[in-house]
Amino acid sequence: MTQGKVAIVWRGKPEKRGASLATVPRLVPVGEALAARGFAVAPVVYCEEASAAVRADLAACAGVLVWVDPLTEGRDRSDLDAILRDAAISGVWVSAHPDTILKIGTKEVLHSTRELGWGGDTALYRTAGDFARGFPLKLAASGVRVLKQHRGNGGQGVWKVTALEGSRLRLQEATHRDGTAIEMTLREFLDHCGQYFAGEGRLIDQAYQPRIVEGMVRCYMSGGRLVGFARQFAPQTGDVFGLPAAKTMLPPDEVAFQGLRASLERDWTPAMQRLLDLSDSALPALWDADFLFGPKAADGSDSFVLCEINASCVTPFPPAAPGAIAEAVLRALA
Repeated sequence: MTQGKVAIVWRGKPEKRGASLATVPRLVPVGEALAARGFAVAPVVYCEEASAAVRADLAACAGVLVWVDPLTEGRDRSDLDAILRDAAISGVWVSAHPDTILKIGTKEVLHSTRELGWGGDTALYRTAGDFARGFPLKLAASGVRVLKQHRGNGGQGVWKVTALEGSRLRLQEATHRDGTAIEMTLREFLDHCGQYFAGEGRLIDQAYQPRIVEGMVRCYMSGGRLVGFARQFAPQTGDVFGLPAAKTMLPPDEVAFQGLRASLERDWTPAMQRLLDLSDSALPALWDADFLFGPKAADGSDSFVLCEINASCVTPFPPAAPGAIAEAVLRALA
């Protein structure tokens, strides 16, 4: 007996409409896990040109799982998010819901949750004027800051800004994986960043974490439960900001990160839910939290600083994730 139809949505070209899930190998295990639990799987290729057809596809489903980046080749998710909101209003279960993404899957979460124990010195600039007044003071105090645009992926609009002599800056965007840097004056950079305030845009300003040279730990979550880690190492040489190394998947019981797991499951995630008014059912079937290594504690143990949360298009993911996703769908549609 089928449990109902669940759509798996990804972005593709108009000519790819009707493609099978097999054309996206990274999502095949999710489809298999859903099928094993009795769901009919509906592959749906999203593109703006087929907006009406996608809307009809999703309306015929009981649930929807989405893998679409915030920004792709100059396009955003505004059309898709409208479709998903309408589907949810009509009774279709959507993960991740666009409203949940706005709360946890944008860089603003770094500011709104900065007091939870995973944050630190973080500022939010809602206008270009706020930025022009506040950012130079932060940079002058520390000599280096990290700026992040509100919505993006792949390092787009994420800058390491280092003060040089006079008013000159050394700038590294995280899209570059080879340490590429450019120089501008402070005035030129302030003007350059005006693009990030278009519409509902804003900038988040974080303290630079020197231990980025040790890499990053990604925590994969299904709802409020951790389902695996990824360890990403920085290159051994060079001042590379974009962390080009591949991710090494680790199981949820990886000994080195049980303290981080306990903090995330027991303390930080529930606190984030209370602060942002997120029910258990609103948490995505799959999301991840990326952590940089913070200052060492007096006993030599690691602290961790939140780098970002991903909820729009989480790939790759650990082997346990597809089963956890399917269980989340089963609970949601029971």
